[in-house]
Order: sequence, then structure tokens, then C-alpha cells
Amino acid sequence: MHLIYVNEIGSDYKGQKQYEFVFSESTEIDMGDWFAIPASSVSRSKSPDVEYVDVVGLLKDTDLQLELIQNSDFFGVIDAVDGVISLAWEKFDFDNEFERLTFKFGEPIESVTKKLKNRNYSLLNEEIKIKELWKETL
Repeated sequence: MHLIYVNEIGSDYKGQKQYEFVFSESTEIDMGDWFAIPASSVSRSKSPDVEYVDVVGLLKDTDLQLELIQNSDFFGVIDAVDGVISLAWEKFDFDNEFERLTFKFGEPIESVTKKLKNRNYSLLNEEIKIKELWKETL
């Protein structure tokens, strides 16, 4: 299982963030809007189609602040796919005592969960049941 996307769901009333970490068995994906540069120039959601999504890990109620490639004014999501930049990363902070977190396209789920566990965060895993329903309609 490989990381193909990180999506910010939003903030709660305490300012804590929630993120979806989207995983797929395959990294061969129809890119579509991912070729837009900068990524922030595309007005609609750029999440992968559900047919490519196998598992979503939910990071809830966290003070972790991630920068996301789809919000970039300089890079496109395709740049993350090509390894030029990460899908998501922590802002640089001189006062941070931990190694800076980065999450790359195609990174194994084990690596993502290990990085988060090292910082006392954990993903709530949700298998995508909609995918099976989608396949039945074809």
C-alpha cells in the first residue's frame, strides 16, 4: 500500500487539524488535473478518483501543521509524483526538536505510520467500501 495523496479536512474549534492520508495498491494513476502548475490554480478538488483509493488513514485532532502540495503556488502535484517535492511536509522550525516530517508520493504505508508514531500520532485506518460498490456498477 502506497501513499498517493494527503488531504486537509479542516480544523476544529480548538484549531486542531484533521488530515486524510490516501493509500493505493498502485501508483499508476490517471493524473488529470495533477499536471496543473501551480497546483493551487485548479479550483476543484484534485483528490484521486475513488477507483484508485484502497485505504484512507485519518489523522484527527492534531496540532501538526502540514503544508500540502495541492495548495502550492509554485509546484504542481505532478512534481510530487516525480519526486521533486513531497505531498505534505512540516514547515521548517528552528525550535523543533524533532526531525521534520515529510510524506512522499509512493511512500509505503508502514513508513508513513512509523513517522507518525515516532511523534505520538496515529492514523485511524478506513478501508474504502465505496470502491467495491463502484466496481459493481461497471
